Amino acid sequence: MPPQPGPGRSRAVSGTSVGMFAIVVLIWLLSLVVVALPAYGAALLAGWAPVPAVAVACAAWTASAALVVARPVEAALARLLYRSLRRPRPAELSRIAPSLERVCRRAGADPGRYLLRVEEKRQVNAFALGGHVLAVTRVALELPDDMLEAVLAHEVGHHRHLHPLAIILGWWYLLPFEAGERLLRGIRRVVRWLARTFGRLSDRTGGVSGGRAADGALGMAVLLVVLGVLVLAGSVLVVALGLLWLPLALLVRLAKVLSAALSRAGEHAADRHAASLGYGPALIQVLGLFLQVEQSAPRPRGMAALLRSPPSSRSRIDAINQTLHLRA
Repeated sequence: MPPQPGPGRSRAVSGTSVGMFAIVVLIWLLSLVVVALPAYGAALLAGWAPVPAVAVACAAWTASAALVVARPVEAALARLLYRSLRRPRPAELSRIAPSLERVCRRAGADPGRYLLRVEEKRQVNAFALGGHVLAVTRVALELPDDMLEAVLAHEVGHHRHLHPLAIILGWWYLLPFEAGERLLRGIRRVVRWLARTFGRLSDRTGGVSGGRAADGALGMAVLLVVLGVLVLAGSVLVVALGLLWLPLALLVRLAKVLSAALSRAGEHAADRHAASLGYGPALIQVLGLFLQVEQSAPRPRGMAALLRSPPSSRSRIDAINQTLHLRA
């Protein structure tokens, strides 16, 4: 029996998407702390009232996420994050568009809402980004019709459950932590350089004596004092930032682990969406292309395993088979 058209809804809220957005809210709240601290310091230096300045900075940062979901910004971010991404050529568009239209007809979605992109990669793959971007690799376009539609149905499932939207918002609100970590690493490098310079000058000063060298020794001593103060101040700053950063970093790492777990659940949810549209067998064929590569690759362990977003192809195939069995 051919698959029946979908229920006419392009969006749906599932437990997985609720969990993803809960993680986004946690990351957003933590990012407000990172944004508020420099805003507070800048307000004190400028002689402004700190509380209104912090409130304005936090409100502006929160509202900035609206930019990420704007179609032009999404397209620009996609090019930034995936350098080999491009608009489909006419021949590629004529290959993708009919397949996507058939998938959307079954799913009850509007194919016109998606920004179609092609990625120059020599492997079968596809991804969804933000609220509109739907991309496939050039090699994926060489798949048979049913397998290509299965790939597209999987990505439409991601969009329908709002997974890419949650992921891009989480990425955006993590940017202050990325900037903070780079700042902390930069301060550490400067402090180490100052400490090395202080040590070398200290050795030179210790060997200077007599005559004109006394003036040089005095100048070196002053320089040593200045460098010593800078090293001390830098060390205190590193310790202070480290103590403040540690609980935030731990919470962010926990959020990333939970996000990865929810992302794996999201893959299974998108697979179920494709299977519900009748693409289960074709999707299993697509996943079978990945099995040999995965089996030859080393399995991640420890934190790398916890942070691994996509589930294994074997687990996805087993889950799809179970879904098909229950529907039979």
